[in-house]
Amino acid sequence: MLRRSERSHFVPDAYVFPGGTLSELDLSERALARTRFAPNERGLRDRISASTAGVPLASDRELAALFFAALRELYEEAGVLLSCDARGNAVKAGADASRVDFLESLEREDLYADARQLALFSQWLTPPQFSKRYNTHFFLARAPDGAAAAADEHETHDGLWIAPTDALARNEAGDLHLVYPTVKHLERLTRFATLDGLLEFARTKRVLALSPYTENDTFALPPALENAW
Repeated sequence: MLRRSERSHFVPDAYVFPGGTLSELDLSERALARTRFAPNERGLRDRISASTAGVPLASDRELAALFFAALRELYEEAGVLLSCDARGNAVKAGADASRVDFLESLEREDLYADARQLALFSQWLTPPQFSKRYNTHFFLARAPDGAAAAADEHETHDGLWIAPTDALARNEAGDLHLVYPTVKHLERLTRFATLDGLLEFARTKRVLALSPYTENDTFALPPALENAW
């Protein structure tokens, strides 16, 4: 997890998962040509549905670009590179110290963003009463052996590996600032004893695109969605 900069316009000082904004470059032919997808990735479309009215679903091209964007942001914000060679063989490669241009780094080393390593877990949209709404897709991946993740010290600070139960306990104690969607995702993670079990679940589960509602100045999920998303 990474602490957002105190100058950030979005959840300043909160601990979050690495992430960011989908860019035009992520949607480009150049980026998608440098991405390797799982052969059955088209089947993912059948597992995504909107459980809340008004939550927009990504087009096929946007969905592909979201995978690339997730890998790019993981590289830029945390220094973790999930890549493979032209034959699809996983490559152990360290992140460029500058982490400036993910796509250029791939092209320079003749590597590909390995979207096969990602599992789309969920999609959350900020409730409509907020002036800025974030249509956020959450992914899971197994960290490469020996990955030395670290914050970029610009957008994010104080990177740490932490067990979900410990993060939730520190948040409850006021020692680790978390926002509602992060809390709910950490709660889901605590239900799995192993990463293999979690990834197996993520690759077969329904992806319910949802938007929480506000209740007494806080967020909440409808009871029917609490354990279904």
